[in-house]
Amino acid sequence: MSEKKKKKSGLDYKQTFLIGFGFLACMLFWSIYNSYVPLILTHKLEDMGMGGKTILGFITVPLIVNAIMTIDNIFGVIFQPMFGKISDRTHSKLGKRMPFILKGLPICAVCFTLIPILSRLNFDGWEIALMMLVIIVFNFTMSTWRSPVVAMMPDYTPSELQSDGNAVINIMGGVGQALGFLLATVLGFVGFKEAISSGNYISLFASGAVLALIFMGILYMFVKKNAHKDLSAKEQAIEDKADDGKPQQKIKIKNLDMSKAEKKSLLFCLAALFFICNASEALVPNFTVFAEKALHVENPMISTIMMLVFALSLAGFAVPAGILGRKWGRKKTISMGLIIVVIMFAIYIFVAMVLPAIVGEAAWLNTAIWVMLWIALVAGGGAMAMVNINTLPIVLAMGGRDLVGTFTGYYYTATFAAAITGPILCGGLIGLFGNNYNAMFLFCAVAFLIGLLLFIPVKHGEVSEDDEAWLEEAVEAASDD
Repeated sequence: MSEKKKKKSGLDYKQTFLIGFGFLACMLFWSIYNSYVPLILTHKLEDMGMGGKTILGFITVPLIVNAIMTIDNIFGVIFQPMFGKISDRTHSKLGKRMPFILKGLPICAVCFTLIPILSRLNFDGWEIALMMLVIIVFNFTMSTWRSPVVAMMPDYTPSELQSDGNAVINIMGGVGQALGFLLATVLGFVGFKEAISSGNYISLFASGAVLALIFMGILYMFVKKNAHKDLSAKEQAIEDKADDGKPQQKIKIKNLDMSKAEKKSLLFCLAALFFICNASEALVPNFTVFAEKALHVENPMISTIMMLVFALSLAGFAVPAGILGRKWGRKKTISMGLIIVVIMFAIYIFVAMVLPAIVGEAAWLNTAIWVMLWIALVAGGGAMAMVNINTLPIVLAMGGRDLVGTFTGYYYTATFAAAITGPILCGGLIGLFGNNYNAMFLFCAVAFLIGLLLFIPVKHGEVSEDDEAWLEEAVEAASDD
């Protein structure tokens, strides 16, 4: 076989790696945003005198901050699919996707840098209004290029190699997330430690914005040299027929051609997924504030390293979790992961909330809390991989090969709804507990436990070895969406 043919038969890793710089930039933004914007908003609202106050008797700082942090999820539901479809029909010398990235990412970089700058100003409260405007523009603009940047890989990759390509893109996204977690620490070594420790995040956000622009430049230089070729008339006709602008097939669950038992399994599975995602989504915007308020971590660089440990554990156990799902069965694997997570949360609640009420303040107790937390970060990351990797496949398997689009819609309806309600409900509970951020663990433990109990009646969703091939392709396609 000639070298040219060999090259065509496998994934072009260099090309895919370069395409991945777009998703790397995206995850870098979100990593820093989700870690530090809650701290910025919390400090700003407390400085304005809202620390221990409530509005209308129930609106507290944690509730306000968590509500603001759901804006990206709301915009994602509304605008990401819209701009993904618009980019499908865009034709330019730079291809379908690049125009959206070239316009959107620089706007995001400017807004990103302005957030901490505005937080340092004092205009009699007007600065918070300006911050909110910038945050809204940032979130909207991110949703205009997120789908196009993810869709670039399939544009350049044959369908039979997109699973491998998706793995490379996800690795690049993981690198971006890790870079966001570590960037503050790196800046600390070059003279910005004191500023970041004191709540001045301008250098951090500006550095993140510059890096994202550099990554965009790498992507642009590659695409400029290898502009996406327009489809032939025949290929375009096939694509237009496949995507004629109509929404994907939507069928109400009650109208599905399924037995009563199968519908019951689907409903309980989606309900379980909703509660599981309520818990996992509540952790993201609250963890750095929890570390500061409950663990008394003065330097946010430490809390972001803790988040990195969890993310690395989750990523490192992703492949084993998939293997366990196929070997043990996906329901059993998900249930085992949830049991481990609930136990971890229960032990932490006992050590951090119950024991202090019994024995009072003690040095050994503080040590026990930290030891328990580090164990939970590692074990919890692995356990959540067992859950996350197997939930989408079990939902799609219930629908079968012919209803992948419909069941993907069910899955994302449950998860996107939870991404909006989880942080808000958790923020409300923290406020009810007098802004005690240990209540976050109570909320998550209860939500995970409800998810585990709801999974018990699920009796369907496993597939035979012969069906694993199409299911894997369906999962990859649904994940790309």
